[in-house]
Amino acid sequence: MGQDMLTLSGLPNELLSLIIEGLEDETNKRSGGPDIKTCRLVCRRFCDLSSRLLVRSVQVGHSFASLARLDTISRHPSISRGVRAVEVVLSSYSGFKPCLEGKRNFINFQLATLTKSVQLFEVGKIRNISEKDAVILRKAHEVLSCWRYLIQEPRMQSPAQGDLALHRALVDKAFQDFHRLAQEQKSIVSRGALGETVASALLRIPWVRRLEFYDTRPYGFQRRGLSWETGDTVFDGIYQNILLPLTRRDLDARTFLPSAETVDHVRLSEAIPQVLAAVGGTDRGELRSLDVDVDLIALNEVIRAIPDFQQKVITATKKLTDLSIRQNKNWADRNHRESFLGLCCTSPDLRKYTVALETGTCAMSPLLAGPGTNEQRKNLTVIQVKGADIRVPQLKHFLDSIPSVLDRVELVDVKLREGGWQEVLDLLRGKTYRESTDWPYPVRISEAICPDPEHPLRQTFDKIFQSDATWEVSDADAYVMRYSQVNPFAPEAGNFSLGSTVNW
Repeated sequence: MGQDMLTLSGLPNELLSLIIEGLEDETNKRSGGPDIKTCRLVCRRFCDLSSRLLVRSVQVGHSFASLARLDTISRHPSISRGVRAVEVVLSSYSGFKPCLEGKRNFINFQLATLTKSVQLFEVGKIRNISEKDAVILRKAHEVLSCWRYLIQEPRMQSPAQGDLALHRALVDKAFQDFHRLAQEQKSIVSRGALGETVASALLRIPWVRRLEFYDTRPYGFQRRGLSWETGDTVFDGIYQNILLPLTRRDLDARTFLPSAETVDHVRLSEAIPQVLAAVGGTDRGELRSLDVDVDLIALNEVIRAIPDFQQKVITATKKLTDLSIRQNKNWADRNHRESFLGLCCTSPDLRKYTVALETGTCAMSPLLAGPGTNEQRKNLTVIQVKGADIRVPQLKHFLDSIPSVLDRVELVDVKLREGGWQEVLDLLRGKTYRESTDWPYPVRISEAICPDPEHPLRQTFDKIFQSDATWEVSDADAYVMRYSQVNPFAPEAGNFSLGSTVNW
């Protein structure tokens, strides 16, 4: 069961008292002992009473309504004690200036986005367009036709296809709402209100265990694709998507659009150190899971402004069992980011350790150093490193200091410097990997195998994958999987195809 899950025995006494009070009337209606019908009624009544009180996870973003909701929950004496996770969403309403530079530019931006979605939908359905798909496409093209007319009127010669008055009203409302939400975010970011509000709320939420920061998913509704829709919901889905903030993935995917000037990322990432420092500023802060999926930029001024920042972050993360860091940019102030992330790696209880640096940055020193000793790493069982340039001596020191018994190790798109993979593989062979039913590859190395005969690993893997090879059973059953449509070792592999068991 997840660490943020609630069980009956773990409910706060205040919640149990409220629920039991609501159940007493139901049980007193029956005499002669409970029967199955009574039990069902009591269970249904329990769900009805508890659902409004059990808020296990709270999502907060850059809007006044979102901040007010978090503040209200944190001040409720009963509901606040049931919260186990807080998700801080840092996606942006001002990711592209055209959205805010007049209604015509706003429509043009949404027109380009929807056109691309329709094209992708048509390609996916080109061989088998059902009646439902045909209705969805017809209505999507109706929206596109009306939007084109609104952009070009009164120069448009041909009439729009569909209810032009309806779409004019929907576009006007969407533009007003988007502009209002963007202004709210601008005001909140300029005042640093998000970090302050979340930090204050966490002081009133005593049992929060998981904290997430991300800008890869929008706040509120999930972005809906056309394949999710029916003929009756197409318009609702399209206009709902318009109001969603732009995520990092949206920004990356929409670089084909002109004037792609992004939001000020500096102010968005400031909330992260502020919130962690607030958690560490109390004796009650015991985070078990921390997930940072936001590019950290220019943190030095924020860090300097927080008294005893280093000690507060160490205190906030001293009980961490699950740490996940994902970075998309290699920003100039790498040293401050390294020092901040390094403070999050000091928990001796750390079990799962995930680092994804998708631009090949070298900022791995504090993350690989972590607690620094074998004794402090004794609980570490899952290691995932993606997309980083690492010095071999540094990686060897890291692997040598972790426990000899692990669940799994993943090194994906990792570039080694000052050494080769042979040394790393020798260290991985010396570990013992537990059998796991939910993950079939205890060791996963992507892009470590190359068909080039001169590659230093070629001889190693030729030996391992010979079909007539005989091997003694060892403690380490390691798996190597390569993401590629072509397996360069297939002719020599025999029964040992990539991804199958290899006994070292």
